[in-house]
Amino acid sequence: MVNVAIAGGTGGVGRAIVDAIKDDPRHTSTSSEDLGLPIIEVDYESVDSLTEILEKHNVNTVISTLALHIHGVGEAQLNLIRAAEKSSATKRFVASSWAVRAAEHYVNMLPHGYQHVAAYAELEKTNLEWTAFNIGWFLEYFGMPHVKTHIQQTTFVVDMANKTASIPGTGKQLMTFTYSLDVAKFVVAALDLPKWDRDTIVIGDKMTWEDFVKLAEEARGEKFTVTYDSVEKLQNGEITELPGQVAAYSYFPKEWVQKLFSVFGYWVTEGVFDFPDEKALNKKFPDIKVTSVKDMLNQSWKGK
Repeated sequence: MVNVAIAGGTGGVGRAIVDAIKDDPRHTSTSSEDLGLPIIEVDYESVDSLTEILEKHNVNTVISTLALHIHGVGEAQLNLIRAAEKSSATKRFVASSWAVRAAEHYVNMLPHGYQHVAAYAELEKTNLEWTAFNIGWFLEYFGMPHVKTHIQQTTFVVDMANKTASIPGTGKQLMTFTYSLDVAKFVVAALDLPKWDRDTIVIGDKMTWEDFVKLAEEARGEKFTVTYDSVEKLQNGEITELPGQVAAYSYFPKEWVQKLFSVFGYWVTEGVFDFPDEKALNKKFPDIKVTSVKDMLNQSWKGK
């Protein structure tokens, strides 16, 4: 058992990992915090301060779940990487990805993709053993608000509530979907692995968007309004707007949101989210059961 620090552990995928660690009998905590684990306030602007905290708590492994889609957060992760490298106690680092560690030319298409690129480059300069989790798209996005999760709502390709879909490309490329609570179990299991690869793959389910829509229609008991966005449209930073995406415009500019989803849509057409099954962590931990697309949609939407 090693000491683990989760950056961003009070929300999103970080909170899911906290819960998985808390529920794993191999890990213990003497915390009286409501979260179930100690909460430590840190100054992400100071590498020395971060280093001191990592050494004080004898942190072997840092798991970053910082939200790199927000401008400026990338610098916080860079300082955390630098502190982990300086810390005599810290040996391992999980970079914040939680989707896919795509090739650099793909990542640079994202509005704030440079923050991911900079993190990987910084990690390559260190002696840390590091990895990034490739999980595809969080499956619970399509079960909200009827599913347990700590992740905020995002609408991509299929809008379950409004029975609409805007499919990128032909809709025949394979896509990976994984429930964050399942991902968290694999993260905890990976702490015991003697060696990490640069890319850690977790697969909940895999199918085409066309097949996904069929399951969505079965779960809701109605046909969806479906459009297809061409590769050219996606490359121009455009998508067919879904009703569920409008809410995001209150905190992100519409142009930014459409650009973000057009990039992810283009990645779909390029097969970026189609991970090799033979390299998945599922093979090493077959006892960890994963949630299928069909189960998620039926449990969340059947009869609603």
